[in-house]
Parts: sequence; C-alpha cells; structure tokens
Amino acid sequence: MDDIRARLENCFAAVFPTLSAGEIAQADHYSVSAWDSVASVTLFATIEEEFGLELEIADLPELVSFEKIAAYLTSKVTA
Repeated sequence: MDDIRARLENCFAAVFPTLSAGEIAQADHYSVSAWDSVASVTLFATIEEEFGLELEIADLPELVSFEKIAAYLTSKVTA
C-alpha cells in the first residue's frame, strides 16, 4: 500500500506541481482549484502509465480524491 501511495503521490505531483506533499494527501476535486476536466484526464493518463493499467470509464466519476484513487488502485493492483 505504501508503494502505491508513493507512486500515486508522484502522479499528483506531476499534474499538480504547486501542491505540497501534505496537500497531495488531502487533495480532492473540490479543494484543488487546478483540478478541472483537463487535469482529470491528465491525472488519469498519468496514473494509467505509472501503474500499467487501464482505469474503468464507469469508475472515473467516483475518483475525485487522492484517498479514493489510492483505495481504487489498491483494489486493482492487489486483485
């Protein structure tokens, strides 16, 4: 799980370079002003590349925070 979180933090840092590590851990679609539709697409593409998986389109509307994405990845990577 720690490896997943660290890799996800790197994805967030690449897409949202102005966020600190503490801000990344608390990041959600509502609190990060730069998290718009373009940033979402970029973030999801970055995550897919980093983790070597394809995110399910039906799941994307639920992936609105660092924590939710981390939980999702944990279920996919360890499944």
